[in-house]
Amino acid sequence: EDTDIIQLDFGPDACLVAVTGESGSGKSLLVSKAIDLVTGGKALSSLVPSLPSGEGILEDENSSYVELTVNLYEPHLSSISTNLQRFGIDPSILFNEQPNNHIGRLHLKRTLGSSNSGRLKSVCRINGKHTSLKTLRQISAPLFTCVDVGAASAALGRPASRLSMLDRGVPDSLLRNCARSRDAYKEARKRTEKLRLDLESRVLPSSLQASVGNNADIDEEQVKLLEHWVDELDSFETRLTRFQESVLAQYDELLSDGPNTRNGSGKTGIAKILQKLRNTTWEGMQRIESEDDSLLTNLLDFREEMKVMETQLVSAHSAYESLASLTAPHSALVALENTRKLLYGISSDDGGPLFETIEKTHELLNGVEASLNDCARSIDGGSDSLISTLENMAFVGISIEEVDGIIADWNALARKHGISAYSLPNCHMSIREELDGNVEALKFLPEAEEDQRIAREDYSYACQELADARMDVSSELSKSVSTILPSLGLEGSIFQVQLSVRPGGLENPYYGPESTGVDIADFKLFHQKNVNRNSKNAEGNEYGGNIETVGSSGEKSRVLLAIETALPGSIGSTCNSFSNSAESMPIQSDSNTPPISIIYDEIDAHVGGRAAVTMAKLLADQSRTNQSGNIERPGNGGQIIAITHSASLAAIADRHIVVERGLNSGSTSLPVRTYVVDGSSRRKEIARMASGDLASGEAETFADALIRDALLRKEMPTS
Repeated sequence: EDTDIIQLDFGPDACLVAVTGESGSGKSLLVSKAIDLVTGGKALSSLVPSLPSGEGILEDENSSYVELTVNLYEPHLSSISTNLQRFGIDPSILFNEQPNNHIGRLHLKRTLGSSNSGRLKSVCRINGKHTSLKTLRQISAPLFTCVDVGAASAALGRPASRLSMLDRGVPDSLLRNCARSRDAYKEARKRTEKLRLDLESRVLPSSLQASVGNNADIDEEQVKLLEHWVDELDSFETRLTRFQESVLAQYDELLSDGPNTRNGSGKTGIAKILQKLRNTTWEGMQRIESEDDSLLTNLLDFREEMKVMETQLVSAHSAYESLASLTAPHSALVALENTRKLLYGISSDDGGPLFETIEKTHELLNGVEASLNDCARSIDGGSDSLISTLENMAFVGISIEEVDGIIADWNALARKHGISAYSLPNCHMSIREELDGNVEALKFLPEAEEDQRIAREDYSYACQELADARMDVSSELSKSVSTILPSLGLEGSIFQVQLSVRPGGLENPYYGPESTGVDIADFKLFHQKNVNRNSKNAEGNEYGGNIETVGSSGEKSRVLLAIETALPGSIGSTCNSFSNSAESMPIQSDSNTPPISIIYDEIDAHVGGRAAVTMAKLLADQSRTNQSGNIERPGNGGQIIAITHSASLAAIADRHIVVERGLNSGSTSLPVRTYVVDGSSRRKEIARMASGDLASGEAETFADALIRDALLRKEMPTS
């Protein structure tokens, strides 16, 4: 047997399966986490070995994989067949190994690997057919529900999760209708808000805002004034456009050569400003959200850059004068000539050591003069000199006075209309629309507001229908759970579901994504000081509050199981990550189809004594009934898998699997062994669960009594 492969067989007909073992043996990992992985759940890199760098996932004997095989009966068989067709998979693959068309077989496999970078990769297959991880998740995840007691208890504190529990008892048609109405209302609100925003963003001259702002008719004199303003702004726009074209044509060579910067960093310079100037237009300013991206800002930046280039040109001429001018008294070339004159006056000898030293100095000065001339030519001595380059950039037929004139006229037009200079293009568009009678927001806003009103009424009506259905479910759930609680050791305790309405109510219904409808559900747990339920003074004789606040861990676990018993699938709807995702929204009326299997991960934690026995009996009752109608199942109902440390639950189970971790002499790892116990081996395991290593003989006698009593309890009618 390959010790690297761990297998668990939950049995073809077993109803309630108990999975037991010492703490830390890996029960949760092998059952709930493995099922979560094989149905498309999130994988952690710590669960899989690393692959060599650059390798993909190899589906061979060295791979890490999880696989699961289940038999499908109705209604799951039809549901899975339909989902397979939705994803382009032939449903006949369910019957390849089954001669009986009334029974299908679903085989899921997910191979996992992690590269050295830590990124996980998956290869997924359904009955041997390669699928994506998303497809695997959408098809298989609804079939299994893993109930982790910690996650389920935390869900009691989330309003959306509490509503999700209640909605398991609400007809799907109401939920879908309310969701559709909510989406329609949301879209209608978005359209209305957009039109209002467009209307508010209109910029009109201050003299016209009072009249046209109220959607009043404008007289003939105002029409002529609008025509004049439009012509004036049209003319300015044309002038500005021609100026832009002229500038870009003059600097076309610079733009084609790429960015030209002053500091070499590529973040400043005339080329970058010209690029922005080319990408902004007068019409484009009507839609910008930031003044930094406007045409006016780019014009101002262009003007500043022109001034900078003029300053650079002056500096370049000054540098030339300082270096090579013969008229500037302090230039380097004049200083060189003065040095020569001084050397000539030192000695008139034609030979000797002094003469040779002076001649050597003159030769060095000649080299300095040649270098100075080279530097001077680099500054101003040809088409590629510094001054020529600056002159080509600065003097291209565009003067700073022309730019100043455009900016001045721009500001003058803005002052004339009493608006910001940055708003002038928007004002131009608004005046033109006003003159043409083509203000779209004014034309369509009344229609949009009426559509929103109708959508709100439809959504409010759907919310009311949903609220009524939730109220009925809340009332029944409160009664059912309160009836179960005494058998779970909570005598005198009352469970209540209280529904309230979100702020805004039906007049302004909530349309966010968190939940559907306007309801807020609170789960209350009250304990009566006087356990006599027939007492006339029961009112005021109880204490408690929201269960997430006042309930202990044990009380929450018991209430959760009672809720699941009274409203099957409710707890799973909060624990199964798939069931709350948008992509799992049912398209048919089959969302209340129970899962094939519910995995309870230590649901009986923090519970002992008589309450633990009752919880075990409730789980057994769940497994023996079809959740859609309390019909005894001959093998085609749901299967309950309970990871537990409770001897009572293990005794009442139909199948008992033990997970054991121990050192294997042939391996350096700590392999996990799983096996089914029955007869004496089961009695010993239940004895270990009840007493550990203490009083083993008496513990086995006790375990035998537990098994006998559990058998009698299972034969009792399902409550």
